[in-house]
Amino acid sequence: MADRTVAARARKQRILRVTEGWQEVKVWVPTEEDAEAVRKLAAERRSRAENLEGLSEKVSLVTPETQNSIAVAMAQHGSAAYNTPSGAILTLMTDLMDAEDLAAFSTTVAVLAHARPSSAPYVISAVPAKVSNFLVKYRSINSRDLTAWTQANPDWTDQLKDTVRDPEQFPRAVEQMAAAIKSSRAAH
Repeated sequence: MADRTVAARARKQRILRVTEGWQEVKVWVPTEEDAEAVRKLAAERRSRAENLEGLSEKVSLVTPETQNSIAVAMAQHGSAAYNTPSGAILTLMTDLMDAEDLAAFSTTVAVLAHARPSSAPYVISAVPAKVSNFLVKYRSINSRDLTAWTQANPDWTDQLKDTVRDPEQFPRAVEQMAAAIKSSRAAH
C-alpha cells in the first residue's frame, strides 16, 4: 500500500536508509550559499552511493564479471526497458540463481539495498519466489513437497529475507532449506 502522505513517505525513506547504514546529518549554516554547498555535497555523496563508487571493495566475494553485471544492472535502474525500476536487478538475480551462484545473488541484493534503500523492500520481497524456483529447478524439490514444507514452516520467508544480505550465510540458509524439505519428504 502506498504511503498516504509526504510525511509518511519521508519516514519510510528515513527508516530504509538507516537500515542500510546511511547517516542523516542535519546542519545549520549561516548563509544560503553555505546551504547550497551542503546540498550539493549531499547530492554528490548520494550519487556516488547510487553509482556504486568503490564497488570492487564492497563485492570482493564475487568475480569481476559479476561485479560488472551488478554495476550494469544498477545503471539500468529505472530503465523503461523493464516494467519496474528494479527490473534489471531482478533479472540479474534470476540469472545468478540459474548459475547457482547464491553468494553473488546475495551480494547483488546487498549492493542494491545499500545503493538504493527505497528499492530494497521490493527486491527483497522477490527473494522467496526466486529461491522456490531455484529449489525446484536445481535441487530436485518437487512443488508439492515445497508447498507442504512452506505451510509447515510459515516463517521461512522471513528467514530468507533476514539472511539475503549476507553472502556467506544466505547460501547455507538455502541449502539447509533444501535439505529440510528433502528430509520432510523422506519422513512421510
